[in-house]
Amino acid sequence: EKPYICEDCGACFADKGKLTSHKRTHTGERLFRCEVCGKHFSTNEYLKCHKRCHMGAKPYKCEVCGKTFGLRASLAQHSNVHAETRPYFCELCGKSFTQQGALRRHQRIHTGEKPYKCRACERSFTDMSTLRRHVLVHEGGGERHQCQQCGKGLSSKTALRLHERTHTGDKPYGCTECEAKFSQPSALKTHMRIHTGEKPFVCDECGARFTQNHMLIYHKRCHTGERPFMCETCGKSFASKEYLKHHNRIHTGSKPFKCEVCFRTFAQRNSLYQHIKVHTGERPYCCDQCGKQFTQLNALQRHHRIHTGEKPFMCNACGRTFTDKSTLRRH
Repeated sequence: EKPYICEDCGACFADKGKLTSHKRTHTGERLFRCEVCGKHFSTNEYLKCHKRCHMGAKPYKCEVCGKTFGLRASLAQHSNVHAETRPYFCELCGKSFTQQGALRRHQRIHTGEKPYKCRACERSFTDMSTLRRHVLVHEGGGERHQCQQCGKGLSSKTALRLHERTHTGDKPYGCTECEAKFSQPSALKTHMRIHTGEKPFVCDECGARFTQNHMLIYHKRCHTGERPFMCETCGKSFASKEYLKHHNRIHTGSKPFKCEVCFRTFAQRNSLYQHIKVHTGERPYCCDQCGKQFTQLNALQRHHRIHTGEKPFMCNACGRTFTDKSTLRRH
């Protein structure tokens, strides 16, 4: 029995306290403040979960691989990596799905199939929902939702709201495992794969796995040798436009990413993310042999060589081998 009903959305609760906490999602009221960073939360339970970011506490442990998490929800998401509850499997990238319809929609990414066509302009789309959003462009003679900041026209209120965040800097979707924030839920979902270990995109050449499809596309150029993006200053070529943009900062000296804690600046966003872990104490990469934890995956990979004895870097002059490239350079 759930006799306590929310007047705003109709949600039902077994006790009055839970209803009171729920109502704060509508009012935006956040009574519980973190003494460490000043962030506010709607319930004491959410505050307790947040405090684990500062303490480094990760009480929820995966029974299969031993990886630990700060939140039960993160553990549940990670468990999908091991679970056999996704019977529909993409043969091209390895991603699995709970429903056959979801697999069919996903496969259109690989096949390029776009079966849903707009009758007004003949443009095609991979799914019906994207077509519906596009049709709004034609209704009323044009795009109906205009950004007041830059004048750009968007096809829906949702698209406009997401676009406006590029001007306001609003990032309402926060990661429960670290302090990262995002403007869109899809970006948060992609980021969470760092913590859950999910890497659904697989290279058919070497078996390397990636969290995002575009990373797989860039990786494949390692096998083909393709480097289509060239630096106009020094002539160096790169596998992606993003890598070229990062490289150009060497010439310009630009460091646009600033740490809000110590104000140190970085040329690349990823370097800032790695640096922030110095302040949060987060070490998500754990050695399954000795339990030692690391802030970066490549640091864990280098450490693993202590246990395996692997020494992949060889001196061409004397044949001596080393565990990492920096030691080889010093030698």
